[in-house]
Amino acid sequence: GGGVEGLLSSPRMSGPGGAPTWKGKATGGAPTLEEHLDHCGLGRYQGMIFCMASVLVVADGMEMTVISLLRQPLAEEWGLDDWGYSALSSSIFAGLLVGNLLGGYLSDALGRRTTMIGVNIVFCIFGLLSAAAPDIYVFAVSRFFTGIGIGSMVPVSDTHLLEWSPREWRGKLAMLLTGVAFALGAAFACIVGIEVSQYGGENWWRWMLLICIIPGVAALPFFIFFLPESPHWLLINDKVEECEEKLRELAEANGVEPLAGGKVAKIERGVEDQGWDPLEILGPKLRSTTVYCTIAWVVCGFVYYGHIFMYPVLLQDVYDLEIKEAYSTILIGTIGEVAVVLAMILLMETPGIGRRGAMAIGFAITWLCASFAPLAQNLTQFIILNTMIKGLIEGPFTVIYIYAGELFPSTHRGVAVSFCNSFGRIAAMLAPVTLMSCYHVSAFSVFLVLSSVSFVGLVATFFFQRETLGRELMMFSSEMKPDEEMPLIPMIRPSRRKQAAPAPPS
Repeated sequence: GGGVEGLLSSPRMSGPGGAPTWKGKATGGAPTLEEHLDHCGLGRYQGMIFCMASVLVVADGMEMTVISLLRQPLAEEWGLDDWGYSALSSSIFAGLLVGNLLGGYLSDALGRRTTMIGVNIVFCIFGLLSAAAPDIYVFAVSRFFTGIGIGSMVPVSDTHLLEWSPREWRGKLAMLLTGVAFALGAAFACIVGIEVSQYGGENWWRWMLLICIIPGVAALPFFIFFLPESPHWLLINDKVEECEEKLRELAEANGVEPLAGGKVAKIERGVEDQGWDPLEILGPKLRSTTVYCTIAWVVCGFVYYGHIFMYPVLLQDVYDLEIKEAYSTILIGTIGEVAVVLAMILLMETPGIGRRGAMAIGFAITWLCASFAPLAQNLTQFIILNTMIKGLIEGPFTVIYIYAGELFPSTHRGVAVSFCNSFGRIAAMLAPVTLMSCYHVSAFSVFLVLSSVSFVGLVATFFFQRETLGRELMMFSSEMKPDEEMPLIPMIRPSRRKQAAPAPPS
């Protein structure tokens, strides 16, 4: 198919004597944006963008790990019971939900760069207030707004990186960003947490929350002075000269001559592409894609964050592990996540597997591990199975950011990714309360719910048919092929015979 051909073809094009060429050169047309990005390849410019985006994702990983280990200190500080702790944990996920929706809209309306700077400022301010909170109410509100900052970080950063990457490296870079950088943040939080919990005194958890905002504070000046705007966003918003200037900067930084002096082909808008309607993601062309991506994020959000929340509880209650031991055990799981992400990079770039196949494999093995976890006979088996659950669900959780970014057109990529991901945040918000209720019935019911939700993701991936491996990023939804518009469940596709209008009477 087109995906395999795209993967095997060289991204750089050359004519006689090695001179760069492009599709429209013979007719005097300028290169497309994708041709510019493929010609410049991977280099220092993308490295700079990747490093800045990684700092935000590292901070996200640190925050998500720390909040899962505050049950005991918050109980001692403010007398929280399990239900209060569950509700408090849900407050940050509520902020993540708002951040997803707001960040996606702002990134499409105001630009990726402006949004990334803004959400980082929000994260730093309210992260600081969380660490200094005098009571549970200030803490809960601060965590909510911290969640708003975090909620926009990953989807907007991922979209921005995708839109600067050459086709050959797009999936690999985004996987390293959303998977490895997040896991490194979680690992760093575990390592620091082991030391701070021992030597930080009664307020060690406040020091941990303060440490979590250091990446955001350190990155802010670099964002303001060095972060470029997305070329896709510039081109779609008719900022052609600025887009061409950025493409020349890209070529210079990567050590190549710019195609056509940096000139880029202007976008030809059809009648159906005029204007911008955020509800187009629910229209006939994109509806099945939106439904699938929403289901995938709900499954990943519920299983991943639900497991993050419950795993330390089970370790402390069932196996009597202390905070230091719990941090160490979670650190082991984080190392497993990195291994899974690296394996997923290979799988998702393999012809015949692609993005869709990698999603299916991740959901299937997570389902199996969650089904067997309650049958563990000792602590070692329990740790192994839970490490696999947390690591394996990270696979589809990172792939979906790349997959969704490639499935949606540039006009709606930001809002679509954030909209679908917001339902994953809702699932993450409901997971602590839901799984804590299950835990008060039995530990077995916790894993029954996790395995059932994972199975839903597997079934949805089975029915979804679109693949994006090796394909160019779409600018408009009108570029979709007719067979890509089919419903998520083909059996409910209306018959053409039924849709045909009756013949007029003779």
